[in-house]
Amino acid sequence: MKKTKPLHIAALMILLSLSSILSKAQPSFRGDRLTIELGNLILHMNARVLKDVIVHAEKPQVERQMDKTVVNVDNILTAAGSTVLEMVQKLPGVQMTTEGLVTLNGKSGVQVLLDGKPSYLSAADLAALLNGMPSSAIQKIEIMTNPSSKYDAAGTGGILNIIRKKNRKDGWNGSVNGSLGQTYYGRYSGGFGISYKNNSYNLYLNNNYTYNKTLFNRTVITEVLNAKNELVTEQASDNDNIDAGRSWNPSLGLDLTLSKRTTLSITGNTGIRSADDRTLSTMDVRDSSKQKTSVENFTGTHTDRPFNYTAALSLEHRIDSMGREIIFDLDYSDYSNRPHQNNHTITQDAGGNFIGETHIFLDQHRQLNIYAARADYVQPFRTNGRMEAGWKSSYVKAANDNTYYNQVNDQNIIDPVQSDYSVNTENINAGYLNLSKQYKKLSWQAGIRAEQTVTKGKQWSTPQEIRQNYLQVFPTLFFDYKFNAENGLASRLGRRTDRASYSEMVPFRRPQTPTLYFQGNPNLRPEITWHGELTYSYHAALFVTFGYDITYDFIRTLPYLDSNKITTTRIPTNIRGAHSWNVDLVYSHKLTRAWSTDNTVSFYQNSFTGRTSDHFSLDNKGIPSIYLSMNNSFRISDPWSAECTFQYYSKRQLVTSSFGAYSILNLGIKRLIFHTRGTLTLNANNVFQSESHNAIDLYESLHQYSYWNFYTRSIRVNFSYRFGTSKMANAHPEAGSADEQKRAGN
Repeated sequence: MKKTKPLHIAALMILLSLSSILSKAQPSFRGDRLTIELGNLILHMNARVLKDVIVHAEKPQVERQMDKTVVNVDNILTAAGSTVLEMVQKLPGVQMTTEGLVTLNGKSGVQVLLDGKPSYLSAADLAALLNGMPSSAIQKIEIMTNPSSKYDAAGTGGILNIIRKKNRKDGWNGSVNGSLGQTYYGRYSGGFGISYKNNSYNLYLNNNYTYNKTLFNRTVITEVLNAKNELVTEQASDNDNIDAGRSWNPSLGLDLTLSKRTTLSITGNTGIRSADDRTLSTMDVRDSSKQKTSVENFTGTHTDRPFNYTAALSLEHRIDSMGREIIFDLDYSDYSNRPHQNNHTITQDAGGNFIGETHIFLDQHRQLNIYAARADYVQPFRTNGRMEAGWKSSYVKAANDNTYYNQVNDQNIIDPVQSDYSVNTENINAGYLNLSKQYKKLSWQAGIRAEQTVTKGKQWSTPQEIRQNYLQVFPTLFFDYKFNAENGLASRLGRRTDRASYSEMVPFRRPQTPTLYFQGNPNLRPEITWHGELTYSYHAALFVTFGYDITYDFIRTLPYLDSNKITTTRIPTNIRGAHSWNVDLVYSHKLTRAWSTDNTVSFYQNSFTGRTSDHFSLDNKGIPSIYLSMNNSFRISDPWSAECTFQYYSKRQLVTSSFGAYSILNLGIKRLIFHTRGTLTLNANNVFQSESHNAIDLYESLHQYSYWNFYTRSIRVNFSYRFGTSKMANAHPEAGSADEQKRAGN
């Protein structure tokens, strides 16, 4: 007997049911239409319990918004196990000079924020702080080339806002992570986070530990010239730097729900670090005919135990259901370190015979106290508009105590001439107003920020004092026009400033090598930049940006030959004029279900004209440079994914310095384990050891030719695991004007 297919049986049952219904129906005619009365139809409920539906949503690595680019750190496979400093150097358009100065699209003066707040640290101290923080503690980084007036005006090159992770899930939740890697030396890190959240409060505790040891080598040839540009002496040195550091970063936070519309947040972050650095240098000294006359062997050790903590209090109140809110913030930060530096130099003649030796001990104590308070108010308008207004005051006190010792017969004897104690204070009072409006195709934002800066400084070893009191105004203007769903045009214009760090203003002259010193400049003026850019977007995937900057009193550390024609002192200096342009092409798209790509090509050029503060004339047109970044992510299967990133930096110039080209290739592969709660990642960074490059500095009668060898090729294994309820907290109920607020850009 032939079997009847299930589909045929189903069709037969439907026909029988219709036949039964129609047999009971009463047909009638209304006009020319036939009407059939089917009577009462009864539907019976059949309840079935469905299984849980799990929706997997993954943020892209890079999100490009109207006023900023957001990088989601957890989605960067090659960042796993790295420090925040290493991760920052992988961001689109971000570069770092050999002195630790961060640049964005070839522009210096980048302001680095932690959770929206400035650190007030020097470039070297900030680099050390970020090098002690693991990338696993970071949620995202916001890149803003032209921030709105809501942000501090500091940062002529833009803003990098590093946002740390914070718990947002109900119940008990936590995570653990660990990393083990190998570069030239071994490295490891680990950490945990635990939290509990309910309708009344949110309590969270985090702690991370990192150990990192690095090696880099620098060979330098220094030529000292006379007024006729003829060689007087030449110094050729080979330098090895070994830096080892440990850091602990515990943090504690409490969010109290005072009412349905009011939340009080209390947070505390601590950084405990230890640094043990060593420099080994051999230098040949040659005469005008390049014949060796002497040899100097230098050993320098630098030990430090920095400690910093930040306490913050924030009150957020939503005034009504229309979106009005007000936020109050109080912050206090303390940075303290006491580095000890021992420099030992042995001098020999060309035949290797002993001539003499010097032993210097430098005891330094730096203390930085920061007080800040601010209030922000948000007022949405019913007509697709929005107003933001705010006030901020900060007070910073920086104390520097530097004692210089000469060691004679194993005794440390103070050298009062080269010792120094100075205190600098800075008070900034700021207010801002920001207005925005959205039409069908056009949206605009206009803002203005006023900042009063009061600076005082006193050097106790001399009667020298600094007093500055000035008011600066910083306007911003943004336009965004949508021609249609695929094409858009945006423009941004703003004025920003960059003030010298406190270490750059302390006139103490401290040794770095036998022939190299650093000395601060108390007479530095603030840097001012006008920045403009125009961006065309297509399908929210292709972006083309044209930018131009005009800068006054550009700040750059330059080398100066001392009167003895042997040693060199690096001093921060104002340069009267600077101009730069850039053309950026960005393509970001999900090509297939398994392949996502994000690519940036930037063409830029920096030029410097006018005179420096010491009357040295500059006419440096700069050179066209190229920056290329390619990031490709692949989802191999549900548990497996991979990533490949490539960065290329062409030859570039900054004032009197030019830097050679180099490239970096990073690879990563990830597997989800333990029902997607765990992650196992394997990274290979700087695969071809191709980061090394040369540097040339030509300034007045001093020419330096360097080559930097960076031993940063590494392989790392990283593990992380999440535990707890993992349920997101209920969102706040939407206001009655939620739709209008969204249209207004809220």
